Amino acid sequence: MKIVSRDIFVFQEKDFFSPIRDKVDYARLLVLTARKLILNIEPASITATCSLKLIVDKMSRVFFYQEDKYFSVAFPFTTIVDRRGNITLTSYAGKRIDSKNISAVIAILDNVQFRLNPSLIDFYIDPNGIESDGLFLLEEIFQFEPSYIRFDLDPVLQNGKLHPLNHLDINYSQYSTYKLGLKETITKKYFENLQNINTECSFVID
Repeated sequence: MKIVSRDIFVFQEKDFFSPIRDKVDYARLLVLTARKLILNIEPASITATCSLKLIVDKMSRVFFYQEDKYFSVAFPFTTIVDRRGNITLTSYAGKRIDSKNISAVIAILDNVQFRLNPSLIDFYIDPNGIESDGLFLLEEIFQFEPSYIRFDLDPVLQNGKLHPLNHLDINYSQYSTYKLGLKETITKKYFENLQNINTECSFVID
């Protein structure tokens, strides 16, 4: 099993904890996570209250922790960690993921033309532009299932069994999401084991 943890600082929280509503949001989160894993720049003078954890076992998922909210998505890259803790990431097609193509993906996602019509088929790529380096990576990301799941402790919107205080939100799309109520707050370890097929199953019963 590979486990890699990183602190998320206050000035980075918006990047990692903005709502995920579609594949574009998922793609942005993945490449920002990849950048943080690769660069591993941790300001010594800043205290962090949030974090991320990459767990590669029979699964490959990245977990994000913020106060009483946890969420997790599939991490569809191959991860190699050397003896010094340096990380190399490659796509499943074998393409090395580096700062250049991460910046290229972000350039596509921030492009006004792409935001108006988020289709890689219709999006014009300048062969000499920065976006061309990220196109292959974005195409791969869009093919993967995000496998989004979030734990909420939500006293503001609590409404009996319709919206329990403790619950799991599964899937991000409003057309496919559903809630699973929990009788109590769960730990980070429980949340991770829930999604690890190498650990014992949790059982659901009304």
